[in-house]
Amino acid sequence: MKIIIFTFTVFILLVFPTVLLAQGNGQQNRVQDPATHENGTPTAVANQNQVQTQNQGEDTQLQVETQEQENLGNGQGEGLQIRNQNAIQNMSEVAQKVQEMLQLGESGGIGDQVRQIAQEQNQTQTQTQEQLGKLESKGKLARFLTGTDFGAVKNLKQQLEQNQLKIQQLQQLQNQLSNQEDITLVQEMVQALIAENTSLQERITAEEQTKSIFGWLFQMFAK
Repeated sequence: MKIIIFTFTVFILLVFPTVLLAQGNGQQNRVQDPATHENGTPTAVANQNQVQTQNQGEDTQLQVETQEQENLGNGQGEGLQIRNQNAIQNMSEVAQKVQEMLQLGESGGIGDQVRQIAQEQNQTQTQTQEQLGKLESKGKLARFLTGTDFGAVKNLKQQLEQNQLKIQQLQQLQNQLSNQEDITLVQEMVQALIAENTSLQERITAEEQTKSIFGWLFQMFAK
């Protein structure tokens, strides 16, 4: 019996001060933290402050993302506009050379072949202009959602191949021409086609790099 009483007494002496100390710390924490109730739950003021801080952070992030998207869109728009102007200028040069080639002074087979290439290139220029028009007519919102006009881009790539074929054909024929003026004209035509292809390739690359949400999906259907 004495052993039981002694054990119980020791237990009380060791445990009770620890419990009192823990209660005292808990009360002190509640006094120091006015943002909580006595039961330790956040007050309405604390909740309101937290919600306001979170909303402010989300609004700031949204403004930053919106501004970045606007800057990106403006940058892309300016770049596409410049590339389109370059392409149109080079196409105008090619169209002028085509008309001159149709009046080629060389008679006979070689002259006829050169004029035939000029007629075919005249049709190609019209088709290329139509595809560029499709790209220009697509608005910023449509670009942001669906990307560029992938069908027009695909057709422009085919026009590039046609131009390259014409370049090779003209380079072969110019060596067979005898009139120096005609030779010079064909050489100028070749240079104009090379410049046009360069500007069209730059435009195609820029179009394919257009940032959009669902562009990847529309690109799959265009292949």
